[in-house]
Amino acid sequence: MLLQPPASATATLRFGLVGPGEHAQENLLPALAGLEGARLTAVAARTMDAAAAAARRWNAEGCTDDWRTLVTNGEVDALVVAASPALHAEVVDHALAHGVSVFVEKPPAPDTATLEGLVARERNAADGAIAFVGFNFPYGDSYRTLRTALGRHGQLRGIEVRMVSSKPTSPVWGCATVVESLLQGLGTHVVDMALREMGPPEGVSAYRTVIDERRCAIRILLTYADGRTAALLIGNFSNRLEYRCELVTDEAVVGVLDQHNSLTLGRPSDAPGAGLLDGKETLRYDWPSRRGGYGRTGYATALASFRDSVVHRRPNSSPLSACLDVYRVLDEVRRQVEEQP
Repeated sequence: MLLQPPASATATLRFGLVGPGEHAQENLLPALAGLEGARLTAVAARTMDAAAAAARRWNAEGCTDDWRTLVTNGEVDALVVAASPALHAEVVDHALAHGVSVFVEKPPAPDTATLEGLVARERNAADGAIAFVGFNFPYGDSYRTLRTALGRHGQLRGIEVRMVSSKPTSPVWGCATVVESLLQGLGTHVVDMALREMGPPEGVSAYRTVIDERRCAIRILLTYADGRTAALLIGNFSNRLEYRCELVTDEAVVGVLDQHNSLTLGRPSDAPGAGLLDGKETLRYDWPSRRGGYGRTGYATALASFRDSVVHRRPNSSPLSACLDVYRVLDEVRRQVEEQP
């Protein structure tokens, strides 16, 4: 039960957090703390000690070891959930049924069938509640700057995304294999980015490189009838999270973003068009990692978009339904790599 129930509804959106783990404390809670018109009022964790510690640290008024009380007692206007895919799905289903909107970390469900059920639940959610899937990368300030710059130079023809990390090297989140865990952890990110830019593909090809008994790389190629492609690489062979994306337009203007921090734009000297990018020069902009981190990485912007959708009834820019094509692509990737020797 809540130790100190928060105040009744105010003009500020009252948030409850389910899952105050490392990711929430490093990314979501700092971003939420700086979000105008939002207030963290309660924290739910598996134990009261963990919930109380997080509530004290982030100035929440209540804590509980039963997240359902946040929904059924009317203590919050919206939830943020950062746990496992199975718990994500359970929280989303329960919250939408009670008219409470949810910002759910990715992946929002453990499998496609479960996600399809959640999409149906969202379609008929009580009081118009929504579920916003927290894909932070497309919302990052540096990525949005890249897209704005490229938007002046033709249509997108190709995208390459590289996202590698040091984990997982053993199955997590109830997955049966490391490959399945890797596809859920990193694959959802890169496929979502590609589909937001290019739409559902005509063809999917996937290849796995075995590095050692615990580490691998998976290369995914998405193809389109008009000749566009998306080339994606994920793996667990790095000593840290590395992120790089490259986009090219039909005017041969190329934009490269490294680690959210460094943006480079260039074009061949004989490409059509005129302007600042003519010749062999490139434009470069760097975001210091110490400045505007949660806007640069997209967590603050994604949470702000969610809040605006809830408060002002604006269209949800990251609904559950948009994830269905992501999951279907990953199902095909999984099928192909599991068939490889």
